[in-house]
Amino acid sequence: MSTPEQVLKHYFGYSSFRGQQKNIIDTLLDGQDVLAVMPTGAGKSVCYQIPSLLVSGLTIVISPLISLMKDQVGALNNNGIPAAYLSSTLSMQERKTVFAMAYAGKLKFLYVSPERLLADGLINLCQNVKINYITVDEAHCISQWGHDFRPSYSKIHQFLQALPERPPVGAFTATATRNVRQDIIEFLGLNNPLCVVSGFDRPNLTFITEQPRDKFEHLVTLLNEHIFQSGIIYCNTRKMVDELYEKLSLRGFKVGSYHAGMADDERKAEQDTFLFDDTKIMIATNAFGMGIDKPNVGFVIHYQMPQSMESYYQEAGRAGRDGNKADCILLFEPKDVKICEFLIKHGYEDNNELDTKTKLVLMKRQLKKLEIITEYSTINKCLRHFILDYFGESSEDNCMNCSNCSAHFTNEDATIDAQKVVSCVFRLAERKRSVGKTTISEILQGVQSERTLRSDFTSLSTFGIMRNCSVKYIYRLIDALIKDGYLELEKNPYPIIKLCKKSGEIICDRKPFFLHLPKDNYAIKYNSLYESLRSVRGYICAKENIKPEDVISNIALEQLCIKLPENTDKMRQIPEISDQQINLYGELFLKYITPYITKQPLSKTFVNAQKISRNSSVISNPWTKQEDDMLKEFSALKIPISEISKNINRPISTVIARMKLLCLPIIR
Repeated sequence: MSTPEQVLKHYFGYSSFRGQQKNIIDTLLDGQDVLAVMPTGAGKSVCYQIPSLLVSGLTIVISPLISLMKDQVGALNNNGIPAAYLSSTLSMQERKTVFAMAYAGKLKFLYVSPERLLADGLINLCQNVKINYITVDEAHCISQWGHDFRPSYSKIHQFLQALPERPPVGAFTATATRNVRQDIIEFLGLNNPLCVVSGFDRPNLTFITEQPRDKFEHLVTLLNEHIFQSGIIYCNTRKMVDELYEKLSLRGFKVGSYHAGMADDERKAEQDTFLFDDTKIMIATNAFGMGIDKPNVGFVIHYQMPQSMESYYQEAGRAGRDGNKADCILLFEPKDVKICEFLIKHGYEDNNELDTKTKLVLMKRQLKKLEIITEYSTINKCLRHFILDYFGESSEDNCMNCSNCSAHFTNEDATIDAQKVVSCVFRLAERKRSVGKTTISEILQGVQSERTLRSDFTSLSTFGIMRNCSVKYIYRLIDALIKDGYLELEKNPYPIIKLCKKSGEIICDRKPFFLHLPKDNYAIKYNSLYESLRSVRGYICAKENIKPEDVISNIALEQLCIKLPENTDKMRQIPEISDQQINLYGELFLKYITPYITKQPLSKTFVNAQKISRNSSVISNPWTKQEDDMLKEFSALKIPISEISKNINRPISTVIARMKLLCLPIIR
């Protein structure tokens, strides 16, 4: 009899197992149930395929997607392992052929969708053929706490009960929180299963979140920086996939596209060109990726924020399967949240398998998941720690391998300002009033808007006590107080801020409060010069097919923005830049730096970085949709024009001209 190692080498070409694979295989061979939570790319399929190849009989694999079944069956057949699948796409004759092969003992694996489990043909087959294992792939789909709940998975329990003899059951998934794991065990009726939760950490992945001024232009820069790598760009909608495909093609990028609205043969063709490196970049919805075994994906970019951490981690995890370093980049803008809310609220409308009550419960849970992924997208703390903590795994607070850790944040004493914010909420509570973040900001800034005047908020003792603070700072402070439990956010039905048990610690006990804020060098990254220089670097990467760090490092770009060298001699005084880099690219970078040089003495503070940006060629930059939306919001809040100019980092004259064009009232 062959050993698991011999089968692994013979069929799959590997000489040894990874992680917990051998433990799972031995457990199934001993006849025990298994629940395995293993990250994307950890080799889940090998764990159930090898036991089946070592014992007689047929393995039934329950899988949620037809495309996933096709891919896995194709891979098995290519390795000389007889496998087939049953789906609605097969003709009657094709289904008869599959059943005939199964009855004749010519199949080792039969993939089926959960919808077809209780069909007479499959039940009869299982009652007359030895079934050695039942495998449930993407097992998280059985739980209402999962990110991809499918009611059809509830049929699996009935299917198992209909079998004359229950074989060992293996349940596999890439992402499952503690609640989801418990549901899988309970709903599948797993009997004293071996529970394997492989570490979620992927040390070779660098997690990055960014909020660029112009998302598309920033995407172009990122693609130029990664020009030598294969990558995936994920979007939430088919419309955005098609739009990016057209725009990037016009920019000269060789891209593919993939979404559920395309014909099967068209999707297959696009997938193959990507797998065989004919196309380097795939633009896709979440329909793309399951079962795609492409090890050399060097980056995954989420052009739009996904709806949950589970979805994000599963999709981002398709990068770096070869063990090499890879980037997982999420580009965030506020309207992403609205798009996700719309998709969640309308996502269950056509699902006739669910009653109204269940749909409401699922929608509320998904909206809660959306809050968590939104927090991830905007948080200033370690991204890796946030991910691992979400999945119940402990980690260091600082990984030094994510965009937040490498940006060097600092804790700033905000005790007095925190007291002002909580006091404002307290004074409102005395009047039996609860309001949202925007109104609290207006009160603290002393904005005499229609809302503050109508409600007599101008008579509050806290009115105007943070007049010199920006809206962005106050918002950040309120969010931090909510996150740390000193204030409470209640949606009833609109978000309002309320006091809670810990609020007294800020007001009465005067507990110190620190706000996690970026250091000056990170703030530079929101400077238009930094974006311009990074774009130039991306152009050089694409032209010469080299890595960004071979042109110039991020730290060196920051130093150029801070020190604004007037010539190459001054540039040589920056230790992060080599003579070779200056000789090759110095003059090109100087062309973009020169317009930013002013006669005023410069410091390294964020304030001066903003002044530099406002007095520069930013005037000629086109206005973005995000900036227009901000203007409308500030105008509605009756924010003075000087404050608007500071917040959006554009000259007052330019802001006035734009607001006039948008027919917005201007407050001096």
